[in-house]
Amino acid sequence: MYVARDKDGDLYLYKEQPVKNDNWESWQSGSDNPHDYLKLDPSLLPEVKWEDEGPTEVELVKKEKV
Repeated sequence: MYVARDKDGDLYLYKEQPVKNDNWESWQSGSDNPHDYLKLDPSLLPEVKWEDEGPTEVELVKKEKV
């Protein structure tokens, strides 16, 4: 999974690696399926920036309840 921030500050989680589209000032999923990406709260991951060379690969970890 990957996270990337569009130039307008929107943050997205992608199932597959997205491609940066400078013309639209956003990252684009390789899929037309809207379930392959998810808009996140833009205050999350402030270190992820539009200016980054590529999307940031992330791993989701399920925590067991104690």
